[in-house]
Amino acid sequence: MPIQEDARYYLKLKALEYYYNKNYTQTEIAKQLNISRVTLAKLLDEAKVEGMIKIEIVDIRNMKCLLEIEERLKQRFALRDVLLVDGDKLTEGEVTQRIASKGAEYFQLVLRSGMKIGVTWGRTLNAMVNRLEVNRRIRDLAVYTLVGSSSSNVNFQPNVLAQNLLNKYSGSLHILTAPFICGSPQLCSDIKAEPQIAKILQDSGSADITVVGLGEAPIEGEWSLGDYPFNRADIEELLACGAVGDICGNFFDIHGELCNTSIKPRIVSIDIRTLPQHKLVVGVGGGPKKVKSVFGALNGGYLDVLITDLQTAMGVLSLKEAELRKC
Repeated sequence: MPIQEDARYYLKLKALEYYYNKNYTQTEIAKQLNISRVTLAKLLDEAKVEGMIKIEIVDIRNMKCLLEIEERLKQRFALRDVLLVDGDKLTEGEVTQRIASKGAEYFQLVLRSGMKIGVTWGRTLNAMVNRLEVNRRIRDLAVYTLVGSSSSNVNFQPNVLAQNLLNKYSGSLHILTAPFICGSPQLCSDIKAEPQIAKILQDSGSADITVVGLGEAPIEGEWSLGDYPFNRADIEELLACGAVGDICGNFFDIHGELCNTSIKPRIVSIDIRTLPQHKLVVGVGGGPKKVKSVFGALNGGYLDVLITDLQTAMGVLSLKEAELRKC
């Protein structure tokens, strides 16, 4: 028998009182009102449509801006997720540490036993791994390095980073025992064709989680680039092709297109154009020097998840809006 209008309204009112002010469960409310759970759900939906419910979210920690920028980035670049930290008034090093902490939180949230993990290198990634908590319940991981080793600097030793990650859990390690850059394209090609190296490069393409660092752009007049073993001629070539950043030594321009340089065929790493085939690619990095790098990586479609700072994110959105205005 249909419930009369006044009686239906009264039921809705009582249901809202029990649900929001007395914190009853829906099962308890249905029993109190002597109605089914299905009828209760309909009443609550009606109350919402009729404007009987007003919910106010109070941002007691003033973090709404982070949420809004995260959502804008997700929509603009079709990302699965964006996680931001506020880097206002922090040094570059402090921003890196905050991003690393956020990256560690996310990694631990999505990690499961039996997963295949791909890692690159970089300061932020190294700091992220150092923040991971030991969890012996996570087992049977297969950890792959995606790029050769650059120098003695620990931040650019992917094999060390991968081993440190695996030390927090348990599983197997699969490292590219090769240099980052070779003396010639032929040598690089021969190394990549070596069975052990070729297998790692191939198998890493089906990684469940791939975590990549985002390298910054070369700067006119500065003839070095971080810890990369590049000379002045290399830097000039990167500048000439409009390089704004890199992943695994694969340099790309502002549009995300790979830069066609003499460096490219000498790098021992995955081809980042295969990253969209990976199950989940997480990019970590930020700071004012990486705004264009992040923008290029997003334009290239290389990332599923971005973990950066608010100021970098706002810079990326500004570049995107300027790009749209030109269209």
